[in-house]
Amino acid sequence: MMRKLLLAAAAALMAQAACAAQPNDADRVALEKLAADLDAVWDSGDPAAVSALYAADGSLRMGSLPVVQGRDAVQRYFVETMGRRPAGARHVTRVENIDMLTPDLALVDTRASIERDGAQGSREVLAEFHNQTLALRQADAWRFRAVRAQRMAVPSRAAAPVQQGGTR
Repeated sequence: MMRKLLLAAAAALMAQAACAAQPNDADRVALEKLAADLDAVWDSGDPAAVSALYAADGSLRMGSLPVVQGRDAVQRYFVETMGRRPAGARHVTRVENIDMLTPDLALVDTRASIERDGAQGSREVLAEFHNQTLALRQADAWRFRAVRAQRMAVPSRAAAPVQQGGTR
């Protein structure tokens, strides 16, 4: 099923390459809110709330790990991984680009990081990911349909200063 969706998305992208559109303001706000909602529920440590942001048949793949398919499996994944979070860690997502493949299917590129506050206003980046996400509109709400996360190299575990005016 996942392969069919990715093939359909690729076909839609190729067929509509000249027509791929930027989202309208309402969709951009809604997709950015979906990312912010993920940050909030991850930070609260609620695996059920994280999985509720996924379509029922949504999937997640972290790096080269096997694909986690379906909302229940996504919830089990987060139950397991959230138990290993470092104290004070938080999830920070920055939406970099949104391409509307169809009116109800968006390709969203993000940078996500796991961070925690350090001494004297610094921020320590524990892990950083580049995510490519298919988001699907269902009943007037956007849900994660397919998330593919690749871990990026973190230059140093040394604390970096917090940038003023940055987005979370």
